Amino acid sequence: MADSSAVHPDDPLHDGLRRVTACCEAHLELIRAAYRQRPFVREELWAGKIGRVLTSGRPVLSMTELACRTGLDEPDIRRAIAWHNERRRRLDG
Repeated sequence: MADSSAVHPDDPLHDGLRRVTACCEAHLELIRAAYRQRPFVREELWAGKIGRVLTSGRPVLSMTELACRTGLDEPDIRRAIAWHNERRRRLDG
């Protein structure tokens, strides 16, 4: 299922996709319906990619290195950071 909160721990090609399991076709349709109602937010996906890079491997020393390791460009990185910060403010406040 398409899910902007899903970031694969090891394989960036699977980012944005959530594997789901259902016991029957009716249950699968319920799951599909729930995910169809959830918006796909690119900034959320990008923030997840950034988080994966920052919590694994060697430290990131520059914006250029972060862009290289995430596959994002600097404007998208900045949008992801802004999205993340706004979400934290809403959750903490």
